[in-house]
Amino acid sequence: MRAFLLNISKLTSLTILVLVLSLFFIPDNITTYSILAALPDKHESLKKIHKRKIILLGGSNVSFGINSSKLEEAFHKPVINLGVHAGLGLEFIVNDSKPYIHKGDTIILMPEYEHFYTENFYGEMELVSMIFDIEPASKQLINRIQWQHLFKYLPTYSAKKLKNYIPSLLHKKEPAVDIYHRYSFNPYGDAYIHWDMPNQSYQPAPKNTGREKINPEVITFLKDFKSYVHRQGAELFIFPPVIDRASFTNQKLIITKIAEELKKNDIAFVTEPETYEYDSTLFFNSYYHLNKTGVEKRTTQLINDLVRLKSE
Repeated sequence: MRAFLLNISKLTSLTILVLVLSLFFIPDNITTYSILAALPDKHESLKKIHKRKIILLGGSNVSFGINSSKLEEAFHKPVINLGVHAGLGLEFIVNDSKPYIHKGDTIILMPEYEHFYTENFYGEMELVSMIFDIEPASKQLINRIQWQHLFKYLPTYSAKKLKNYIPSLLHKKEPAVDIYHRYSFNPYGDAYIHWDMPNQSYQPAPKNTGREKINPEVITFLKDFKSYVHRQGAELFIFPPVIDRASFTNQKLIITKIAEELKKNDIAFVTEPETYEYDSTLFFNSYYHLNKTGVEKRTTQLINDLVRLKSE
């Protein structure tokens, strides 16, 4: 029995060692071409701008939902859409943007609703991919609480890297550009490959259980971010995300709670969430991803809302 337990202990130790080595030393070549790898490219675009600009923040409701060239034309300011994926977590999405915020900038934040009441705020598997294989320097943005939430993803991510390593060496050919490819973004940072594609079927957001609770850390975090933006001499506008009608109906309980909590803490959405509830015909393949017609509608609405806000 003792020998058996010793062998089990050795096997466990070896497994842990292999996973740790995989996590830190085996490159994930597939990730190099993923949609997540577009974020460093967007950073490079931001570094080239040396005047007042507009920065769009959020997950894929932003990356798949704006025509930034139209926004740039309306306000005569360069626009960079930093949106990539909600799985990076609102905390990372916002903190990642801070070094690029300067005096005179306009920051438009459009967080997904899940950021307010799920662990999505801290980041998920996508964030693990970002900090270990896409932009390792961004580990410095991760705090203790985030690490605690991300820890559960590390074994699975490490095992996936190990599994994909040999096949990726044998097939070094760059994958074709599709809607979730690093190069599926235009120079503004908008995902645009899907604009000429027909809509795909998707499931609406699940119905609220009534037990969802807003994470108070999100509220505190957004209040601090508002203060940070103002200290830089910039302005912040928090918009509700665009969402399809069925999903809005299913999520109305928590959406209402979110809007009320933001208003109570002086970080309110600039308009009621209902105004960005669109018909399903305007969505491409997710209740957060607009098709070209939806993109144009939302961009026009966003411009009109900003004109109104700036004139008040």
